[in-house]
This record gives sequence, structure tokens and C-alpha cells, in this order.
Amino acid sequence: MRRDRLVLSVAFSAMVGAVVGGIVGGVGVFAQAPVAVDAASAFSAAAEQALEAMAKEATGRQMKGVAVIAFVPGDATRSWASQMRVVDAFVLGQANVLGIAYAKMSEMADTLENSGSGKRPPHHGELGYKGGAIRKVPGGHLLAAFSGGKDTDDLDVANLGLDLLEKALRGE
Repeated sequence: MRRDRLVLSVAFSAMVGAVVGGIVGGVGVFAQAPVAVDAASAFSAAAEQALEAMAKEATGRQMKGVAVIAFVPGDATRSWASQMRVVDAFVLGQANVLGIAYAKMSEMADTLENSGSGKRPPHHGELGYKGGAIRKVPGGHLLAAFSGGKDTDDLDVANLGLDLLEKALRGE
């Protein structure tokens, strides 16, 4: 467990260092880079902000459900740090949208593409639902999913979370 935390802390440090250094998709060098005291804490704070924005957006769209955000260090999923937020309820009628959100996340963890991409048929436990988004960042991948609305609305909310998470990690 301690080794996993150490590996994750090192991965977060590398990710935050790369982002602070301005190597995100050719964005360039930032004039003033914030200093992250603890990379894991920086991710947690940024994830919380992203989840809050996702919840507000979902509420504004009159959606109920679940938002999930995660960071996967490296090029292959071996571990992740994640946070989840329930927006009003995680069981809607006969649907457990918490389970659906994590099914989206698990598909993205394997394919490293947005959920429901059709890259391959869904494996057992996956549902092939759209509404999850993934982005490659220095040091790993960011994942976000929302479940509870129409797939296009779920995807919009997920992308909002990723946008805000990336900006927060860059210190914007």
C-alpha cells in the first residue's frame, strides 16, 4: 500500500512538473508557474474543483447522477487515483448510475479512448455507454465520466470536468 502511494506520488509529481513546465499539447512555457507542495494533494484539490463544476453543470441541465474523475499514471492502466460525486441520487428508477459511471471508466481504462468509442466490442462488465472522456497528459491520462443524462449531455459534463482539471493542474 505504501509502495503504491509512493509510486502514485512520484507519478503525480512528474505530471504536475510537466504541466507546470508547460509541455501540455504545445501550449508553451508559462510565465509564472505555481509551486505544488504535494502533487497528490494538488490532484485531489483539482479533482474536487472539477467535480464541483461537473455537479453544477449537471444540476443546471436538470440532470441527476454521478460524476467520476481519475488520473492514471503512465501509458497503461495499472493503478489510478479517483474521486466521485453523487449529484442528487445514484439510483435513478431501475438504473444504478454509479455502476454505469464506473463501467464507462473501466472501459476507458482499458481502451484509453472515450467510453462507447466502438474500438472493440464491450467486455463483460462494460456496457458500451458513451459519456466518458479521456485525455493524455504528461505522465499519464485523465479520465472523467458522468452518468445520469443523455449520452451527449453526460459527455459534455465529463469534458467540462477534464477542461477544468487540466487548467487547475496548469495553475490557471
